[in-house]
Amino acid sequence: MKKFNKVLKEINFTFSNIILFNSFLNALLIFLVIYIVLSLFDFYQAYALVPAALYFIISLYKGIMEKHLITVEKKYPLLNERLRTARDNIRLENPVVDELKEDIIRDIKKVEVASFFNQKKQSYKILLSIVLCFLIIFSAQFDLSFNFKDAANTAVDFIYGLGGNETGSGKQGLERIAGSGESESVFGDAYIAQMGDEMLDMMIKQAGYEINLDDVKEPERREFDELFPDEVFVATADVYEEKIKEEQQELVKTYFLKLAKE
Repeated sequence: MKKFNKVLKEINFTFSNIILFNSFLNALLIFLVIYIVLSLFDFYQAYALVPAALYFIISLYKGIMEKHLITVEKKYPLLNERLRTARDNIRLENPVVDELKEDIIRDIKKVEVASFFNQKKQSYKILLSIVLCFLIIFSAQFDLSFNFKDAANTAVDFIYGLGGNETGSGKQGLERIAGSGESESVFGDAYIAQMGDEMLDMMIKQAGYEINLDDVKEPERREFDELFPDEVFVATADVYEEKIKEEQQELVKTYFLKLAKE
């Protein structure tokens, strides 16, 4: 019976639209809430799409797979089991089944779509989503973000300060715990070579892109104290021989000749 087929299609279409709207509205709320949280903690806001999309897909699939005829029968007891019986015998044509279908078509007009759609609850959700959108715009305008890394560094520094722990001195925040990740250089710590201990007063003036050749002066000669050691040399054996007295040389020579004769 074509009229009854049309009734079944209309029921499925109506419930599909309700489920689609509810799933989208709930997913939008999830996205906005997570977006605000990520914005406040200065994280990548696009990650809010992942849980919202997962919820939308799962909720839509579960809603469409539900048996909508049972939902209608629970809400309207006068259609209890009659609607499913007529659906199961939709291709069967006899006076009893045809009369049942006619009764269902007549009684289905008493079913209100609003009874399956909580208008008050959905209105609150829409209002909440609008408020969240304004909060996102407000936070973006005034940059109301909370830097979690800086807060963690401050907390770690505070804890180390209370404990009096000087381990990892020179490092701040999370570097005290995790380390800076840099290996020590085999050449040691870098330093600047000292070319003298005399203090010089220097003044750097702002210069433009043009050079005035008339204002060029000869550099002033200055004498710097050298910190390098004097020339290093090695004393040869000849130098030591000159320093030994001649009498001692004769004594040593006589000693070695006597050893040779023995």
